[in-house]
Amino acid sequence: MEKKNYVVAVDIGSSEVVVAIGSMTDTNIIHIEAIAREATEGMSAGLVDNSQVVSKALKSALERVESELGIKVTDAYATLSGKFVRSARYTDHVFVGDVENCISQADIRSLEERMHNVKAPDDEFIMDLYPIEYKNDNGLKLSRPVGAYSKQLSATYNFILCENSAKDRLRRVFINAGINLKGLYASGAIIAESLVSKDEKKDGVAIVDIGSGVTDIAVYYDNVLCHMTSLPIGGSAVNNDIHHFTTNLSAETVEKLKLKQGTAIVTSQPEKSVKIVKGSSTREISLYNLEKVMEARMTEIVDYVWREIRETGLRSKLSAGIVLTGGTANMRRIAELFQ
Repeated sequence: MEKKNYVVAVDIGSSEVVVAIGSMTDTNIIHIEAIAREATEGMSAGLVDNSQVVSKALKSALERVESELGIKVTDAYATLSGKFVRSARYTDHVFVGDVENCISQADIRSLEERMHNVKAPDDEFIMDLYPIEYKNDNGLKLSRPVGAYSKQLSATYNFILCENSAKDRLRRVFINAGINLKGLYASGAIIAESLVSKDEKKDGVAIVDIGSGVTDIAVYYDNVLCHMTSLPIGGSAVNNDIHHFTTNLSAETVEKLKLKQGTAIVTSQPEKSVKIVKGSSTREISLYNLEKVMEARMTEIVDYVWREIRETGLRSKLSAGIVLTGGTANMRRIAELFQ
């Protein structure tokens, strides 16, 4: 039997744990071998509230993929998102080493070393860092700094930061599950790799991942991750609104009602209703009012997203537009609401 080099990725969201196992091909492409999902209630807006509950869900998902592939998982990479994850820019410079002031790759490396020595605030750690732009001593942007002439080279980096407490809670989940956490990455910075092309990143694109408890936003321009943030709101807020509107419906019924009857923009007439069968009883609710409730909450989420995009200063440069993903992005007419 061919021995495969497996890579295990874990996404612990606000409503479910997802485990994906892939094998690395000779051309360094990952082929997905198995995926397992397990619902969990131990999360709140991306933050672990109960490590035992989440660990149990993680173990269950791992057991299913292990059984399917006949392997034992010992190490994994994980993603994390929530209001405790943020991006911040930092600018530094070095003096060009060449006597004729010609920028070299060694100057680029010197700047990289300085950036990797930047210290995070005491309550945070650096998840990752990306160069955004390079400039010469006249403040002009350099698309190809190596070979350009300047007495000094400055660079602005985008740092992805996460609160230590959020990382520690997640690490406890993996310890309880007997898994070594090899790496931790921000969901918003990772999701784009499987959704958009290099051309879209160059032209300018915003990826909006609307999950259950968190909405991740990543903005790319000129092939650079310029901004990333996580909003502590998602599809579960819509479910809560529906629950209050309908009263006494189970969470499962509310979810089905949202998916089958709901829409992000009101389309029904005021007199239209929908029947809900619960056991031997049947009740009717106004479909028009249901849609109004959903539209109100989704409009709030869309406003939050657009506010973040506007604050980047790149709104007019997103030629590739917005890419919507995540479970809540399946809602009918949500693209129209964003437009």
